[in-house]
Amino acid sequence: MSLVYRKRASAPSPAHWIYDYYGEVAPFLQRVDRKLHVAPMLLLKTIEWSIYRWYKTPIRRFYGVKGNELIYMITRRCSDRCPKCGIWKTPERDDERLPVSRFIECLKRLHENLYQVTVTGGEPLLFADDVLAIGAAARDLRVPMIVVTNGVLMDELFLRRYAELGHGLVVSVDTVERERWEAFRGEAHYERVMANVQVARSILGGKLRVQSVLASESETDVVRVANFCAERGIPHTVQPYMDFGGSWHETATSSRTGPLACAARKNICVYPNGDLVKCFDHRRIPLAREPLGNIAEEDVIAILCKRRATEVSRLMKTCDLPCKQLSCNLPVVVEVP
Repeated sequence: MSLVYRKRASAPSPAHWIYDYYGEVAPFLQRVDRKLHVAPMLLLKTIEWSIYRWYKTPIRRFYGVKGNELIYMITRRCSDRCPKCGIWKTPERDDERLPVSRFIECLKRLHENLYQVTVTGGEPLLFADDVLAIGAAARDLRVPMIVVTNGVLMDELFLRRYAELGHGLVVSVDTVERERWEAFRGEAHYERVMANVQVARSILGGKLRVQSVLASESETDVVRVANFCAERGIPHTVQPYMDFGGSWHETATSSRTGPLACAARKNICVYPNGDLVKCFDHRRIPLAREPLGNIAEEDVIAILCKRRATEVSRLMKTCDLPCKQLSCNLPVVVEVP
C-alpha cells in the first residue's frame, strides 16, 4: 500500500501520484480472474488507495509506528586505517558533504516512524559539533540515538556534552592487546583509546557499549575484549565481518545464510553527500545499484514514495545476502531519553 504523509510544499507532484496509483492498481488487477469483476474491484481498489493517499493521519505509515531506523554515514573520513574496513580509503571532499541542517530536516520529517537514529562513518567525531547538533534534535524529537566511534576523539569535553543528551555511544574495539593494536587499527594510540573508554564508562554509565568485529584475524582477540568489558561492567556486542573494502576474512563458523528474514528493508540510510539507500550494502541487488534519491535535492518522503523504493524493499524482504547478519538487521535498541 502507498505511503501516507503530511502534504507539504515539497510533497510529490501529481505525476508521482499517477505513477503510484498505477503501481498499486496494475498488479492488483492482474490477480482478478473474471472480467465482470474488474470494474467493481477497480472501484474498490481506487477508494482504498485514495483513503491511504490523502487521509491526514498524524503518523506517516511506512512500516508501522516506530518501525524504521535512520542511519547516517556522516563521513567516510577516519582517523584510523583499520585493515578490516576500506571506507577510509575514499574520503569525501568538503564540497560533497551534506549540510547538517539538511539531515536534521530529514530527521524531523521521519521522526514519528523512527525507533532509532544511528550516526556512523568513517569516524563521526571528526565532525563532533554536527553529531551533537543531531543528538540535540533527536532528543527534542524523542528519538533515541547511537553514535559508533573508534574512541580516539571522544575526549571528556565531548563526553560530558553528549551525556547531557541521554543517547548511547558504541566504541569499536577488536583487541585489547597493546602489541596487536597498531596492526588492527593502523595507528599507535592504544593508551589513548583505553583511557577514553574508562572516562566514557564513568560519564555515560550504561549508555556506553563496546562492539567487536568477528573475523578470522580477530577470533581470539574478541574473547579477550569480552572479558575486558565484563570486568568493567561494559555491555559488549559482536558483529560478523563483512567486506566493505577491507582485507580481513570471515570465520569458518560464520552463519551467513538461513531462514533469518532481512529487516534492514525498514532502514533509511544516508551517505555523506545525501544519497539515500535502504541499506549500505543493498547494491548487491541489481535494482538498487543506484541511490533512490538525494535528500539535498528531494524531500525524503518523496524519495521513499518512489516505486523503485517500494520494489527494493520488497526484494530485500526475501533476499538471502550475508549482510543480514549485521546489527542494522538485528539491532540493539536504546531507550528513549
